[in-house]
Amino acid sequence: MKEQNAVSPEYDVIVVGGGPAGALTAYYLAASGMKVLILEKERLPRYKACGGGITPRALEALPFDISPVVTQAVSKALMLYNNHPVFSHSQKTPLFTMVMRDDFDHFLVEQAVGLGARLQEATRFESVCGPAGKLRVTTTQGVFKAKLLVGADGVNSRVAKALGLGVSTRYMTALEGEVYPGTNLDLERFSKALHYDFGVIPKGYGWVFPKGDHLSVGVGTFAKKATGINRAFERYLCLKGLSHARKISPLKGHLIPALPRKSSQVSCDRGLVVGDAAGYGDPLTGEGLYYAFSGAKMAADTLVEAMDTDPSHPMAAFDVKLKKAFFRELTAAHAMAWVLYSLPGLSRRLLGAQGRNLGKSQLEVVAGRLSYTKLFARLLLRMMNPVRVLSVLFR
Repeated sequence: MKEQNAVSPEYDVIVVGGGPAGALTAYYLAASGMKVLILEKERLPRYKACGGGITPRALEALPFDISPVVTQAVSKALMLYNNHPVFSHSQKTPLFTMVMRDDFDHFLVEQAVGLGARLQEATRFESVCGPAGKLRVTTTQGVFKAKLLVGADGVNSRVAKALGLGVSTRYMTALEGEVYPGTNLDLERFSKALHYDFGVIPKGYGWVFPKGDHLSVGVGTFAKKATGINRAFERYLCLKGLSHARKISPLKGHLIPALPRKSSQVSCDRGLVVGDAAGYGDPLTGEGLYYAFSGAKMAADTLVEAMDTDPSHPMAAFDVKLKKAFFRELTAAHAMAWVLYSLPGLSRRLLGAQGRNLGKSQLEVVAGRLSYTKLFARLLLRMMNPVRVLSVLFR
């Protein structure tokens, strides 16, 4: 029987959450010589609803090779409107790298543990008290002491609330299932390409990501109330010819953060939050892993700097770093997302007239060769041409 009042040895940093952001933050901290504890509420590996498509820019942000947990490399991407292709691109080198999040997250945690971080599984964070440098973190498995705290515990972060942080962001509501097609022919139809489908759900899109022996299929919407999302998922399966799937397991809903508000606060003198807990994600595609990977490095650098000076050193610099790196980019992406998802008539015409340019440019963005701010400016210049405007409106 556990001793509720038992207090552990002191850690430099406690990281709550064993997902990508938490695992990588712990990895970088352990690499710097810090004493790190990862608290994970479940036992690893555990299922996580996520498309699991790693973009080239996200892959480049990782500090080590992940080939042991790659299920498939995809070299073709399709952008469609109601299952009618508006853009298709294939190449010899991978466009996206596919992983299953249970294996991937476990692998990342193992890399941190390999550098000396300690993992405490089946342990839920409950509260934190004390000043920076002398924190007492209460969990379902007792009390742990630390100098600083990191919350990587996803949307609606308990750590963010406990630290008094004002994290405020917009969300996409998603429903995703691991779909095992009824025939090998059905699986083969999607085995080589990634599908993004517009027009299949109000204010959102659908996706099909191949995972070797099955498909990750989902729909997501930015609507404030995601009523009817289950029906939208069923319609999407029919549209893609997957309604007779042999098995869909599991089928789970989840929130995808996209574009924190400018007033959002993700750090204080006692700690910070990263990944989904910080609310950073792509409002156009729903990509969150790139921001989790990049944010983890920034978080670790901030924590190391704080420990090198004074454990109570204010860490407001982390807010500044994140906003400087991503806020303008995500604001531009949000403007484009608003057009595509909130104005269905214009979206259909825009994709019909400019689908090829949009698709090609989006692949440049996820490859890290083009910024959203430059893409948005490029689109504005295109749309300022009266001939192009007329071709979109009257297509």
